[in-house]
Amino acid sequence: MASTKRRLQIVLFGDSITEWSFEPDTEGFGWDLSKRYKGKAEIVNEGYAGYTSERIKPEFARLVSRITAQNAPKTLFMTIFLGANDACFVGDTEYVPLPQFSDNIHAFVEEILTQDALATTKIVLITPPPINLPEQLPDDDEDLGPAFAAAMAAEEKKDPKDDRGYKTWVSKKRYAERIMHIAAEYKETGQVVGLDLWNALIRAGLAEQGRAGETDEDVWPGCGLPGAKEFGKGWFTDGLHLDWKAYNVLSRVLMETVLRKWPELSPDKLGL
Repeated sequence: MASTKRRLQIVLFGDSITEWSFEPDTEGFGWDLSKRYKGKAEIVNEGYAGYTSERIKPEFARLVSRITAQNAPKTLFMTIFLGANDACFVGDTEYVPLPQFSDNIHAFVEEILTQDALATTKIVLITPPPINLPEQLPDDDEDLGPAFAAAMAAEEKKDPKDDRGYKTWVSKKRYAERIMHIAAEYKETGQVVGLDLWNALIRAGLAEQGRAGETDEDVWPGCGLPGAKEFGKGWFTDGLHLDWKAYNVLSRVLMETVLRKWPELSPDKLGL
């Protein structure tokens, strides 16, 4: 006789950092969850490279239709991991301004919480990570001529905090703080929790650099200011996307967060 037990799934919704998280080379959190929940729940990749919280709205609507269909698997939990693209500075402002980003995240959460078919589905809101700007190295321009030296001197007069890269680094922090604030707003539902990836990676980067507990944000990893160091090898594949060390931190903190809040979602407690 065929089994009537309902299938289970975990949905990962976000941008490229989610879409590419199933690659074994970078040990992404999608890859990690697929191993942990093998034979217990399907891990569904709903990542869309290059998307913002605004552009991804139609994909979210289609996703909700699929996971609330009559014969759809039961969604144990869902990650919403956006903001990495929204927070990037384009000209003098963010790609998706913070109030609009906040409204979009609220709308996604509200839509899930009001669906009868998702009454037990849990939501993990993941903050955008920091970016990784290269550190400023000592200039070695003594033999490059007076014209180059003059150009370098003019460049040094600029405030490094006016640089678009640094503005994006700070912007990612602001968007991360907003995600954690939104998660706190839904605490009483018992269905929503925030995961502060931004701070988790900063702390891990500082620890690797032997500077655990450093409180001066101007020398935190990846900010690009004088005196700050970039994240080392294995943290980012470029300035934006995560490599295996960063994904390992995300996977670890994700499972800690989920199981601390909802221990019943442990793979060991799910039937075969």
